[in-house]
Amino acid sequence: MNSHAENTRYFVRLTPSQRLQHIILVVSTSLLIITGYMVQAEAFVIQSFGNYGDTVFWLRGWIHRIAGATATAICVYHIFYVLVSKEGQSWFIDMIPRPRDLLDVWQNISYMLGFRERRPKMDRFFYLEKLEYWSVWFGMTIVIVTGIMLWTEFYWPEFFLRIASAFHLGEATLATLAIIVGHVYAVHYNAHVYPMNTTFIDGMISEHLMKEEHGMQYERELAIMNGTAEQAPTPHGELARLIDDYRNCITYLLARMKGKPGPDTEETRVDDDA
Repeated sequence: MNSHAENTRYFVRLTPSQRLQHIILVVSTSLLIITGYMVQAEAFVIQSFGNYGDTVFWLRGWIHRIAGATATAICVYHIFYVLVSKEGQSWFIDMIPRPRDLLDVWQNISYMLGFRERRPKMDRFFYLEKLEYWSVWFGMTIVIVTGIMLWTEFYWPEFFLRIASAFHLGEATLATLAIIVGHVYAVHYNAHVYPMNTTFIDGMISEHLMKEEHGMQYERELAIMNGTAEQAPTPHGELARLIDDYRNCITYLLARMKGKPGPDTEETRVDDDA
């Protein structure tokens, strides 16, 4: 926890390593999108560069390859980051979908439709953030594999290259739409932070936004600060808590199937106005 202004408390949302990984991915992905779609440009776009057209598109090719290699490198680094470092392991465990997410989806939709008086209390990463994180892995796997195939085209039959090209362009298009419509709009055009969420720059989140969007984590952090951590939900990033979440969910479902009340746990508890 930190304080940037009088009477305003801030919490650490992203560490320096996480911010660096994010900015490298942002820059490399942006270059990939720009230089990638230049290949799909009509003839008049190429002609608009005049005598420099060939040079521009030669540079485009190398910028695209360098950006692709950079994006691949940061993805490989992230794999080691979540496997080796303590903060990376914490990040990965908290990104794993859990039963609570399904309840959050239902309660949040009910809230947005006016059937609930308040939003559900979200944890460190709520369901949309997890969906976006795993979508990045899915998309990057496709574009990296197909990109390598297109880069080494002399080693592949034309049939495989056609398939790789279709998947490469298709996934790139989906990723571009997801970034513009999903990530940029949801994160930076959020009414609480408009016109920009600066967390990716300074790594901090305000107490108001933490309470509004990550209520469960806020209560946990507050309890740690007040010295009453034993009364708060288990700290984030613990594998034991993830296992307990699934164990409690299974126990709850089995109990309901037998017509018995399930355990009143963090993962199975439903608010009164659900």
